[in-house]
Amino acid sequence: MPAVRITSDKQYERAIEVLTRLGGTWQGVGYPERFLLVSPRQYEALVRAKVVTPQDPKKYIPPAKNAMTR
Repeated sequence: MPAVRITSDKQYERAIEVLTRLGGTWQGVGYPERFLLVSPRQYEALVRAKVVTPQDPKKYIPPAKNAMTR
């Protein structure tokens, strides 16, 4: 479940508008930093509506596999 960081009241209002039109369940968490927990489909809708910027997949480095040898 992607977490979307909310940086302003205006961004929060726009996100709620998009999520209300789209439907589904989302959850707001955090204080004083605010985050919305959304589904992948809802995240894509927020990116398309330019409410949030897309996360750069190149910056994500998957955890290394721990190979145990004897």
